[in-house]
Amino acid sequence: MATCPVRFDFHTELQGTLKYIHNVPRSLIRPDAQVAQRDPEHIKNFVSTIQPIMKEHEAACLAASSPKCQSCGSPTVKILQTPMSWLHVVNNPFVNVFVNPVCNKNECEIRERQEIQNMIEEVTEDVRDEVAERGAGGPENPLEILVCKVCGETEKAKRCARCKVVAYCGKEHQKADWKVHKKICVSSER
Repeated sequence: MATCPVRFDFHTELQGTLKYIHNVPRSLIRPDAQVAQRDPEHIKNFVSTIQPIMKEHEAACLAASSPKCQSCGSPTVKILQTPMSWLHVVNNPFVNVFVNPVCNKNECEIRERQEIQNMIEEVTEDVRDEVAERGAGGPENPLEILVCKVCGETEKAKRCARCKVVAYCGKEHQKADWKVHKKICVSSER
């Protein structure tokens, strides 16, 4: 399988950006971002490629993050890693990974994920405006990875309609998790 070196920028609070280079399958580097975002096989390959890379750098990202939860100020227990793919930039492909420290409260994780989504929407708007000004083609939306909270499956995963943060691969898993999720499920409207 042909590979291509790709820069991974992990954006942390304390140490700024941690930069790494990883070889990824060349098939993930595609100028047709809109098509790639609708291709379940491309998304599956992206997820299976990026998850081990994020896991490999998790300890370094945790060490480079604030010791306090970004949401409530309690001690940090884990970090959220949110990738934003720029693999459609064929001459210089990269992936931004936003690193956010959180405590063990589900409410804080939900709040931080909503903030991350808002930030990604702003970045996407800026990119769309820039692309429109230049008259060039670009992604309609960032490649967002939705993972079923119960089984980890990405195919057919859809966001909770209320909080828009967690995802499920189907009604069965959504129902199975509802007793836990309903306690922290809040509308993204503030």
